[in-house]
Amino acid sequence: MSNGELRRALWQRRTVVCAAAVGIAAAAVSALTTRNRFALAWLVTGALAAVTAGCAARGPAAGPAIGVSVGGSVYNLPAARAEARHLLGLVRLPPGARLSVREPAGAGAALSSYSVSVPVVPHLVDRHEFFVAAGTPASVIGWMQRHRPAGSSQDDSGAGSAGEQWTSFAFTSVHGFAAWPDLVVNAARAGGGRVAVRVDAQVAPRPRLPGNSRGAGDVRVVELGTMLGSFGYELRCDPTGGTVPHPARICAAIMRDPALLYSFPGPGHSCPAGGPTVSIAGNWNGKPLHSTFSVCTGGQERQAGAWAGLLPSTTVLGTVHIDRGIGLVSLGEREAAVVDLLRGPRRAPGPCRRCTRSFGAGSSVSYGGGFAQRTGWTVSFARSRVTRIESNVQLTVAGVIAFRGLASLRRSLHGWRIRTCGATRALVHSSPAGRTLVVYRGAAFQRVIVTTARSGC
Repeated sequence: MSNGELRRALWQRRTVVCAAAVGIAAAAVSALTTRNRFALAWLVTGALAAVTAGCAARGPAAGPAIGVSVGGSVYNLPAARAEARHLLGLVRLPPGARLSVREPAGAGAALSSYSVSVPVVPHLVDRHEFFVAAGTPASVIGWMQRHRPAGSSQDDSGAGSAGEQWTSFAFTSVHGFAAWPDLVVNAARAGGGRVAVRVDAQVAPRPRLPGNSRGAGDVRVVELGTMLGSFGYELRCDPTGGTVPHPARICAAIMRDPALLYSFPGPGHSCPAGGPTVSIAGNWNGKPLHSTFSVCTGGQERQAGAWAGLLPSTTVLGTVHIDRGIGLVSLGEREAAVVDLLRGPRRAPGPCRRCTRSFGAGSSVSYGGGFAQRTGWTVSFARSRVTRIESNVQLTVAGVIAFRGLASLRRSLHGWRIRTCGATRALVHSSPAGRTLVVYRGAAFQRVIVTTARSGC
């Protein structure tokens, strides 16, 4: 899917009855800057869910208002207002069109603030003007698309059930704002052969950062609430290190984009479960740092999506390495490293040397119509090393999703045998490195076990 296609899929138009596309526009910004496939897939899913999930705060016809969460001095509002005025000055209208000081009579609700696309970001600046033109809504919009504003690219467009037409133009070459500046044009019949036109210039100011990415950093990064659980990593920059995979790549990304370190409150919006939320806590350049980025919070989506692309994906975390481990947890791994990964935001327990620890994934699931079970991870240690890993989250074995069923998985696993363990059956593989069991109750997936034990269920 190209950037343009994704953007058109996500920037949905508000209807008169507020079809609740409040979380879509800001999520699109994150999608366009994120190359992680999981993040992109989530954003498309989130856009579709948000269409029916709820509405953002909005004002009267003078323009939509976004709830204020942070003092305006943090945001460069004068620059955003100036950019909005500049964008309105770039609009080209059909010959004979004239400016109207108020909403033209006869257009009904089609040109109200309820009918324009509104990004859900803090302190959105939305400036608009009304015009009256001859022709039809389709002819006016068509002319404007053929004579789009200088420096813009054609964005999404469409039509309403009452015959109104709309289009938008993105200014992707304009930088310094939280989202791409946008012009949204709505056209509706106003009677007497006239067309009423509303043009909105939407600019989202970017907050002033309290610091930069220079200096030494030592933080704990936790990705919360994924479908596999919450996972925590240590990250150090200058010098580079930590438990997170590829720390140098993450430090380089932070150096390029210091906004990955600093979050700001914003308006919440509807989004489906499973979207990335990332928390960062520690010190950077000698100063305390505490930030949280969520795809469900306006103004934080881009950073949350970027972090999701930098941290291990659910594919990496949910892959069974036959007879060796699951995801980033391996047989023989040190207890401290495994606990640090799986505890998520929870406080680290004391060392146990020989014990079994459980880490909930925060959800319940019913596989194949079986009974609902809490999902999570259970890890056993002996002499502070991993001897057994058990998990019932969504895992893949040899490229096949385990919950698809025993018969489906068995066709892909050559050389495995079936063992009956009481009321369950397991596909079993053994090697000098260890032993792997994929356990089912009837056709319903139960769990995967990777262990050093040579026998037993």
